[in-house]
Amino acid sequence: MQHDVLGLDELGPDELKEVEVGETKLLLARDGERVFATGAKCTHKGAPLKNGTRVANTVICPWHHAIFDLDSGDHIEPPGQGCLTRFVVSVQNGRIMVEVPEGAHIHRPEVAQSERKTGGDAVFAIIGTGAAGLACAQELVKRGFDGRIVMIGQEDTPPYDRTDLSKAYLKGGTTPEKMTLASRDELHDLGIERVHARVTKIDAEARHLTLEGKGAPSELTYDACFAAPGSGSAQLPIENADMPNVFTLRSLNDGKALLGAAEVETEIVIVGSGFIGMEAAAALAGDGRNITVVTPEELPFASKWGDAVARQITEQHKSKGVTMKLGARVEKIEASDGMATGVTTEGGETIRAGLIILAVGAKPNLDAFGDLAKDGKVSVDANLRAADRLWVGGDVADFPLYKRGYSTRIEHWRVAEQHGRHAARAMLGDEGAFAGVPFFWSAQYGPIHYVGHAESYDDVHIEGDIENGSYTAFYIKNGKVIAGIGRGKADVTAELHAAMLSDPAPSAEKLKAAEWKPQSLIV
Repeated sequence: MQHDVLGLDELGPDELKEVEVGETKLLLARDGERVFATGAKCTHKGAPLKNGTRVANTVICPWHHAIFDLDSGDHIEPPGQGCLTRFVVSVQNGRIMVEVPEGAHIHRPEVAQSERKTGGDAVFAIIGTGAAGLACAQELVKRGFDGRIVMIGQEDTPPYDRTDLSKAYLKGGTTPEKMTLASRDELHDLGIERVHARVTKIDAEARHLTLEGKGAPSELTYDACFAAPGSGSAQLPIENADMPNVFTLRSLNDGKALLGAAEVETEIVIVGSGFIGMEAAAALAGDGRNITVVTPEELPFASKWGDAVARQITEQHKSKGVTMKLGARVEKIEASDGMATGVTTEGGETIRAGLIILAVGAKPNLDAFGDLAKDGKVSVDANLRAADRLWVGGDVADFPLYKRGYSTRIEHWRVAEQHGRHAARAMLGDEGAFAGVPFFWSAQYGPIHYVGHAESYDDVHIEGDIENGSYTAFYIKNGKVIAGIGRGKADVTAELHAAMLSDPAPSAEKLKAAEWKPQSLIV
């Protein structure tokens, strides 16, 4: 049924407008005399795309920077599961008419069961059952691969949104069911085999995997392989770190155990001030809990983002009641009757705790790579290839950052998904350099958005009100803006991301001339 939703002259040439047909929310966009209509909300967390950033006929989600095609509704860049539904539009007598079938959904599947081709003999192995592995498998189906797709991983769960563990899940704002990216049935329907096992050895020359797991095959020979085994939690080599009330947070099982303990314990010590530790502090703060963060850093995040940004984040934690023990190293975990009772610092201070979270970093899972792993990483070429018919991505991969002149290892969930999609195309013969723009988000009493990558920088320019948490900090190296971090209403990282799609390191001089508004640089 056609619905008259808007006058054509009411829709600006670059505008994104949300309209409703019954209970169906549509996003309208115009390209000359053509009008596009898609579902109005992002497939990741439901952000209103009317607030997104338009780049030609695509839109960048304002919350977590998923990218969608406005014409087709296709999901171009992660995060998110699924595409936007595309609705048929016509313009009649200056009015925008949209066909909205009864019971229409605003989203459609990333790939449909009917798209799965079969009958081929090739075996494509995927090591890792997280977001990167799932993205690779889905892309293979979408691109018509007709052989076996075998996903191998140690967690006996469907792929899930790991980023939620230290954010919404720990805060009690989501459930494991809502965090699931693709159910077992959905994987089965797409012909994606799921093997619960650990890969102990990758023999790249023989294209052979050795597996270890109850009920799993002991080996698998592949025609192509994408390896993204992710990371485990780094451990603190001190006595009593194995007490039952001492936790790390890396897996869904970790999260379940920690959440259960946090419901009854009020004295909580977090060792470490990286993203997991500080997100956990923000998620658990309040509700009568006393949260203490113990860290050797004098100012958390200062080495990454500079003193001004780091101070704003740290002071916000303090304002929410979190005690920050800065410049303090944990020497021992105190224990009594088989339970940890607190931590003692090298300075001799003992802090009581009924629950301790060790958030001292991540350890890339490299054991299976053998000689391919060196210095805590696996080096890959611009196409993410580590060896013949072996591609590597996610936390373990040291990859050339597009047009930056150096390689880096990035532990960003969204980057891992980007790697998975790229690897699938490469496995099918689509050669080309990985050109994804890195993006990362944190949740600490509100979102923190970080786009680009700054291995080092010469200067930081801050626009907005940093004391009140509404700003964008631009990181500058050799006259180029190489990264940006944003918070609050003055956050323009989505616009900076849009500019970086065509120029990974925009000119600082041009941005200054544009009053630090990246919108003017979008091509």
